[in-house]
Amino acid sequence: MAYDQDGTKRSDVRQYSNKLLIIVTKKCNRDCAFCIDRPNRKYYLDDQAFIDLATVKNILNFAKSKNIKTIALNGGEPTLHPQIVTIAKMVKEAGFLTKIFTNYDFPEVVKQLDGIIDIIRISYYGPMQLPKQKDFQSKITLKITLTKATFPKLDDLIQFVKEHRHDFYDLEIHTLMQNNDYSINAQVDYLDILNEWYPLKRNAKGDYYHDFMGFQIKREDLPNLDYNLEQKLYKAHMDGTISHYFEEDHYEIGGLDQNATLTKVLRAHRNAQYRENVKRAYETSSLDLDNIDKYLPQKQNDKLATWRGGNKECMKPVSKSVSDAEYEELRQEPSSMKDITLGN
Repeated sequence: MAYDQDGTKRSDVRQYSNKLLIIVTKKCNRDCAFCIDRPNRKYYLDDQAFIDLATVKNILNFAKSKNIKTIALNGGEPTLHPQIVTIAKMVKEAGFLTKIFTNYDFPEVVKQLDGIIDIIRISYYGPMQLPKQKDFQSKITLKITLTKATFPKLDDLIQFVKEHRHDFYDLEIHTLMQNNDYSINAQVDYLDILNEWYPLKRNAKGDYYHDFMGFQIKREDLPNLDYNLEQKLYKAHMDGTISHYFEEDHYEIGGLDQNATLTKVLRAHRNAQYRENVKRAYETSSLDLDNIDKYLPQKQNDKLATWRGGNKECMKPVSKSVSDAEYEELRQEPSSMKDITLGN
């Protein structure tokens, strides 16, 4: 294990980007079948419930040393962290553009972050209590994930955007990344219509998208061969380890770096079956670089009904893992912020 001068542990960290994601907790009150973090949960110990303030301090020192400009707080569900307001203040007072990704199941906590966090990004999973930008100082972005359950028809999405387009600072619309069987089979059936009505485009990073009603639909289901690893961000874990975000999701192919072409194709998508199909084609000298999307798994409609109870994507919220008294005690700010002030 390597270390930076301030003592922060790191995993072969290089200068990749000016963004850093801090995992403040792996706990989540939901259990979404399409969650991309499912494969990584086994790497987190049960006794590491929440990141501590000393670790956050070290991470922020690292971020300063690397000239990072933007820090995002993530989970799990970050608003479950009893000291999330204190952490947000630490990040903001250190001079970073501050974001948080949340499911908005705890709106009272999110409201406490208003004016501290620069951008609050709320994930939309279906009918839920939605905030309005006019009630917040922070910029509110709604991230919509398209599934058969949330928006079964394109008209449903069009009507939703018409109704809510002025309620938020921004709307981010995404197709499902095909990272497991559920994600493959819950993908909406109108992608071909999207291609016909809203021509498929690519941005400077190589990501596919559609211009849609003044916003964009990002095609997370399509592989991207043009990823430049230096565009990807840092990821800081609860134990203080800092890794390269994209590499972590592809730990099983780390030994393939000697073949740049194969590694690039494999890293174009998170789906395990896709990577297996690519490796099989490569080993038989039949890898088709011009049509790599053909290696994506095909939908199997019979699986949808048996995956975690049909098309129910998110389980009902569960209670916090600590008692109410413990939770409220931890939520209290330190009596003196000097104890968590960043070093020079």
